[in-house]
Amino acid sequence: MPYRAMKESLNAVIDSLSDGILVTDKTGKIILYNRKAEVLLGIKGKTALDQPVQHIGNEVLVELITKTLALDLPYHTEEVCLIDSGDTRLRVHVNPVRNENALLIGSVTLLHDVSRLSAIDKIKTSFLSMVSHQLKSPLSSTLLQTSILLDGIVGELNEKQRDLLQKVRNRIKGMVDLIHDILDVCFVEEGGYLKQIEHLDVAEILKRTVELIQPQAQDKNIALHVKIEDNLPVISGNRSSVEAMFINLISNAIKYTPPGGKVNVEMGENAQNIQLEVSDTGIGVEDVDFPRIFDKFYRVRSDLTKNISGTGLGLSIVKSVVDTHYGTINVESKVGEGTTFTVLLPAK
Repeated sequence: MPYRAMKESLNAVIDSLSDGILVTDKTGKIILYNRKAEVLLGIKGKTALDQPVQHIGNEVLVELITKTLALDLPYHTEEVCLIDSGDTRLRVHVNPVRNENALLIGSVTLLHDVSRLSAIDKIKTSFLSMVSHQLKSPLSSTLLQTSILLDGIVGELNEKQRDLLQKVRNRIKGMVDLIHDILDVCFVEEGGYLKQIEHLDVAEILKRTVELIQPQAQDKNIALHVKIEDNLPVISGNRSSVEAMFINLISNAIKYTPPGGKVNVEMGENAQNIQLEVSDTGIGVEDVDFPRIFDKFYRVRSDLTKNISGTGLGLSIVKSVVDTHYGTINVESKVGEGTTFTVLLPAK
């Protein structure tokens, strides 16, 4: 087939796709996009060809593409984020493109319209939030009253009564933890962070988080080591969301590390980003579980985890917070040796 005919056929195939595609070279110049991308991004015809990526006008998308090219991360690394483009809500995947010598030659962006799904999710999120708020107060009150009974304030208990009440309290506490996690998820998904954006000293937030979690590590005889670089830049974000991310990452590491193990937390600056690394000597993650560890309510099921309690929402909260702050998260793990989560958040 002649080159011209082959090129026309390839363009026809790309234009027939239901998702938008946008390709740049390594300098950020736009070299290809299809008709769906024109519609989703509001581009008129082929006017953006050979223009810098800033020409498309969507600041969030421009930042994602620019950062992907600047960081020059490994081939498998991708960024997944939800962005708004006019009245449309898009799910965006940005990947670096490399040649046969593994050299960066550009980026490819996939744009998927999730406006309808987002509307349905918003209804579900609102319902979950309403139900959780209604359940939070009575359950917290019941938990307090159960603790009063166990403390013997209203009378002594025999061994059987104490054992039964302890089981009741543990179950109620598990439900309260679940409600708190659901409310955290709802807060992020409803865009609550957008209403409370401020300049954050993430080093100070991390130090406070570690103080809060330290007793949890001590109860399991786990050495919690923390290293924070001095004079880190601030980030623009939501304080409660960032705190929730730190708490879930560190407590998750402690939870899945056997007694006597180690959890290391390091924070520093990396290419105009704040880098947080949380590593442990825990049970690790099987390859089969990797694609789903950030899914809501997903929990690894094995003989090693059957006695570990949890809601399956912790890492989902972490991923949502990272996405809404335009960051990236990477996971490395070896079964029986431990897991490392690396988060990059753009500095202000």
